[in-house]
This record gives sequence, structure tokens and C-alpha cells, in this order.
Amino acid sequence: MAKEASFCHVFLSFKGETRNKFTCFVYEALKAEGFIAFMDKSDICVGDELNSTIKEGIRSSMSAIIIFSQYYAESTWCLDELVLILERYKVSRYFILPIFYEVEIHDIKHQLGNYSIALEKHRARHNHKVDKWREALVEVGNIFGEHVEGLQSTFIQNTVKLFRERLAARFPECRQPVPKGQVLQGTSSSPSLSHESSAAKIILYTTTRANNGESVRKILESANVVYEVRNCSDEPMYVSELKELLGKKKVRFPTVIVNGKDLCGEEEEEGFHNIEIRQKLKKRLMSLYRKQYLAKARRRMKKRRKKNIFKIQCQWIVNVLVCTFKTQCKCNVSGDRSHRTEAQEHC
Repeated sequence: MAKEASFCHVFLSFKGETRNKFTCFVYEALKAEGFIAFMDKSDICVGDELNSTIKEGIRSSMSAIIIFSQYYAESTWCLDELVLILERYKVSRYFILPIFYEVEIHDIKHQLGNYSIALEKHRARHNHKVDKWREALVEVGNIFGEHVEGLQSTFIQNTVKLFRERLAARFPECRQPVPKGQVLQGTSSSPSLSHESSAAKIILYTTTRANNGESVRKILESANVVYEVRNCSDEPMYVSELKELLGKKKVRFPTVIVNGKDLCGEEEEEGFHNIEIRQKLKKRLMSLYRKQYLAKARRRMKKRRKKNIFKIQCQWIVNVLVCTFKTQCKCNVSGDRSHRTEAQEHC
């Protein structure tokens, strides 16, 4: 069984051939800039079911960096990753940054060279998937990417800078992480805050109707906490995601998830080391939940009152109709009797 993946800024998709000569340097450069990256080297344990772990990693990330190399298509895992990434890309603000390492985009888009050979080999065991893989390669070939050129260290530095810009453009409401070694302005005595950014993976689930979520965001931002906002009104898939995460059929908004656990849940969450901010958040969330409960209770009482009034009115109308009917019947009976009496007297 795969372990539960936590929130991360970026999912790294790559073939093992680039692990030690390129991908690991990208991973370390992202970490140095304060980003949380999902890479199978450190995030997948021995015995994990790879597909479920990767699916969870993609689901919990905000973006993907796909490192295409000459033999990327030889791995069915890589191709499955690509399909999952594109599925997420189509239905959300998820963004993709393709990197072409010692391979031409033309070969990927049109499945030439090693890509053509690899896909033909896969037909023997995965014929039902090959067409979907081809479509994914064509689609990703239309996304603007970066070719590895010049000095590798300079290229990686520029790529991380580009990634930061795209993340800020796609998720303007999310506070950008602080590079390691830097201290936020006005927080000279806050080692816990810089640790918070890298240790706690925080997601705020909210809706357009839950305007009180703004107060929760202000608390997070006042403490310079790195977090992601997932608006369930814009992307309904987040609702089912939250239900699955909490194991509940009904969920409340706003909800703050810390390392995969509800901040206000029964199970103690780990990773939120700023105790003062954690207590402040809990207090604010519980206050919002109480207000929502009372508002819902008032609506139920109002609805019940209306229902009772309607019931009383209906009963009153029925009683009036019954009385009218009985009166009419009595009048008819009295009329018939008087008519018979007159007839008898006449005889």
C-alpha cells in the first residue's frame, strides 16, 4: 500500500538515466529556493505500489516539471505519469514545464527515433495504452518548454527562476516560499517561520460562498506561512478530494489540511510547529464552524415554522370546507323533508 503523499509545489517526472546527472540537481535547486518537490528518489519507499504513489504525488502537487530524455518513452511508468499529469492539467490551474534533455521536441511530438522504437515495443504488452501515450506525447509537444543548453548550472538556475514566475502567475493568492538562508523582512527572530515553510504542507480548502475563509488566509499570511488555496467552487474535483482525504461524506468550509490531516480534526496533525499560529487558526476555524452550525439550525427552525404554519392553514381550510359541506347537507335534508310534508298535506 502506498504511503500518503503530502502537498508539494512540483512533481518531477523523469527517466532513471537522468537521475544522477541532471534531475537531482534540479531537485536540489528547487529545495534551495524553498520549494517542496516530489521526486521518487526520496518520496517512494521500497514496497510501495508505484502507480498509486505517483497518482497521489501528482494529485497533491501544484505543477509538474517533465524532464524528457532519449529513453523517457522506454518507461511505461513515465508514460503513465505523463497521462495523469495531462489529465490534471486539463481540469485545473495545474501547469507543466517541459525540459528537453539531449532530445529534440520534434522527436517527442511526432514519436521519432527512440520514441518510435519504444512505443512499438510496448505494443506487445500494453497495446491498449499505446494510443493514449501517443496522444499525450503530441499534446505535451505543444506546450512551451526549455531545451538544456549551455552551462548546466546556469540553465537550472534560470529554470528555477522561470518556475517561480509561473507559479506566482498561476497561483497569485499563494505566498511564495523563501529561499533557504534568507530571513523574511520584519521576522529577524523567526526561525520557526522559515522552518514552517519547508516542514508543514498546508492546503486551505474553501469555496466562493465561504467568504469567512479570508480571515483564515490573513492569519496564515501574517505568519508568512507557505500554503495552497484550493477553491472547491471553481474546481468541484477538490470536494471529492477533500472527502476522500478526511474519509467523510460531508465536509465543512473552510478546512485547513496540514500534512494530510484536518487541523481541527480528532487526529493530531504533525508539522505545524508555530503553536501560537496553530491555536489562533483553530480558534478562528471553530468560531466559523459554530456560526455555520447556528445559521443552519436557524434555517431549519424557520423552515419547520413555515411548515407548521402551512399545516395549520391547510387544516383550517379543510375544517372550513368540512363545516360548509355539512351545513349544505343539512340544508338539503331539511329542504327535502319540508317538500315531502307539503306534498302529503296536499294529498
